[in-house]
Amino acid sequence: MPINHIFIISIQSLLLCTFLSVNGAVPSDSLREKDYPYLFSKIRKSESRPELQKVYLQAFLRNAKTDRNWEMIVNGYKNYMDYAPGKLAITYSDSMVEVALGSGCDKLIGSAYLSKGIAYYVLKDHEQALENYLAAQPYIESAADTYLDYKLKYNIAHVKYYLGNNEEAIALLSSCLDYFKEHNDRAYLSILHSLGLCYTKAGNYGQSEAMVSLGRKEAGRLDNHTMDDYFKHLEGQNHFFVRDYALAIQKLKQSIPGIEKNKDYANVAVANFYIGKSYWELRKFEQSFPYLKKVAAAFDEKAYTRPDLRENFELLIKYHKKREETERALYYVDQLLKADTLLLSRHDRLYDNIHRNYDTKELLREKQDMEEQLSYEKTKKRWLTAIVLILVIFSLLVIIRYERHRRFQNRIYRQLIRENQKEASKNTPTRVREMEIAPETLDKILNLLVKWEEAEGFLAADITQTSLALHLETNTRYVSDVILNYRGKKFNEYINDLKVNYIIEQLKSDRLKRMYTHDALAKEAGFSTTKRFVQAFKTRTGISPSFFSEKIRKEMREK
Repeated sequence: MPINHIFIISIQSLLLCTFLSVNGAVPSDSLREKDYPYLFSKIRKSESRPELQKVYLQAFLRNAKTDRNWEMIVNGYKNYMDYAPGKLAITYSDSMVEVALGSGCDKLIGSAYLSKGIAYYVLKDHEQALENYLAAQPYIESAADTYLDYKLKYNIAHVKYYLGNNEEAIALLSSCLDYFKEHNDRAYLSILHSLGLCYTKAGNYGQSEAMVSLGRKEAGRLDNHTMDDYFKHLEGQNHFFVRDYALAIQKLKQSIPGIEKNKDYANVAVANFYIGKSYWELRKFEQSFPYLKKVAAAFDEKAYTRPDLRENFELLIKYHKKREETERALYYVDQLLKADTLLLSRHDRLYDNIHRNYDTKELLREKQDMEEQLSYEKTKKRWLTAIVLILVIFSLLVIIRYERHRRFQNRIYRQLIRENQKEASKNTPTRVREMEIAPETLDKILNLLVKWEEAEGFLAADITQTSLALHLETNTRYVSDVILNYRGKKFNEYINDLKVNYIIEQLKSDRLKRMYTHDALAKEAGFSTTKRFVQAFKTRTGISPSFFSEKIRKEMREK
């Protein structure tokens, strides 16, 4: 500690002692003449009177420095650390370690690092706690101090428990059990409780309950009940995990008052979480909500969380989403993201082992969705109106198009009924070009073509330009030119149209053929496949053969 800081503490102590002496709060005998056990006892007993306690803290440290007693100087700073609020304890722990290092004593250095680690553990900074425990280890081993050795194992076990290394934590705690059973009742009971916590976290609830039973029995034997509320706290958690929610709620509620007296906000938060979650599992959501909210408040005020408490925010998100309280749900999404960041900053391995219903990417996506939903709600009616209007317009367009198509089909149908398809096939269009065919040859080809049409030679299934050329006693080029100039079509179109016209006339005149299937009609006309028949019919007429057949059947029935 800097010299000016020490000077200020000394002046403050002198003035305060004078003031308190006048008011009869400090004995008239000089604190300089009191030994360290006396001052340490006064420090403990004056905890409820901070100003008086400060006098004894300063006197202890001042006497130690006057005596140049390294061990007591270290203990003086440790006293300040033990009673300092929040992060101020870390400041005093830094001075404690600095003095210990200056002493060159392995036992003091190891003890100082260990105490600093405990200070970090109290603040739930488990990574820094473990770092200081590991820094203490070589000095404690070198000092060969049994008490410090077991104390170090005990505290490292708690960090390993927090990090999820349950088997290693159980092994370390078990190795400490016999020693503390003989030398420290409070620590012995705490180890039994810690073993129970490890077994619970590992899912071995039966073994955890065995530790609770043994702890209660030993507490009675030793007449030491400082851990009773913590055993009840653990018992409540075990009841939750075996789904005995009503008993879990009862035990956890009973444990809270005693734990609160110890200012143990962390275990109070754990109790509130499992009470809230028990009500949630019982589907008593309104009773669950106040306890879940207390856990969230602990995070707000103390930045305290741990992997299993992470679900608390997920339940609050579900609660507010179910009530359509989107803004509150978004608030707890943000808190959940903060909790994830905090857990990640404490330990990567710990964060990797967290079992999570929303991951960070999905959580961010869900947050974005909810924010968009808030914006969407403001324009929902307008969009609904626009969508309905679009649907109405679309429906009208579909109806109009359908009516137009129906009228077109009926017009085509009427035209086909009026026309004589045989005569239509013989219509000779204006010739598109002069042909280099002798007139007598042309007349011959045309006469044979007409006779072939009248004989319905086109109904054959295997007609080609070559086969028709043989029938017309000419070549394929002449056949192609004559059909193009005198029938106005290419060869395939000409043949298909003849076949389709034939079918149309058959359907108009033959009641039986109106009942034919497409397959039968295709075969009747000489098409190689039904698909080609349907395509040719649509190309020729603009309507399907099924529409034509059904229409003509309907009209015939009405007659």
